[in-house]
Amino acid sequence: MAQYSALNDGFAQYGTKETKRSEKGKRIGDEFIPQGRLAYQEISRRDEDYQLAQIMSKTLDIKIKTLYPPQLRDVNKSKLTMVVNSTEYNVIKCDSDGPKNFLYFYLQEVGPIEQD
Repeated sequence: MAQYSALNDGFAQYGTKETKRSEKGKRIGDEFIPQGRLAYQEISRRDEDYQLAQIMSKTLDIKIKTLYPPQLRDVNKSKLTMVVNSTEYNVIKCDSDGPKNFLYFYLQEVGPIEQD
């Protein structure tokens, strides 16, 4: 039987970044392309989590727990971009629990999301 917990801290959007280009093909920035959203709970970061991020030359800013939706089963989750509270994050690492009910996203802050 699955263990349920309250994922009531809000919704995190996940998606990818696409390069925006000028009419002449010059790179002018990146655009977040949302692919879905997940209810999440912010969870505490352990010393091991910080050490893992440090080994990867990253900074762990937030760790969240979400349900494991079927549409993410075959996706490389470390290539996703997450938006939490209008802030963009890169996924440092993503783990799942044993029965594959939950995902644990280790996130590094990029900055405020630029949305048109």
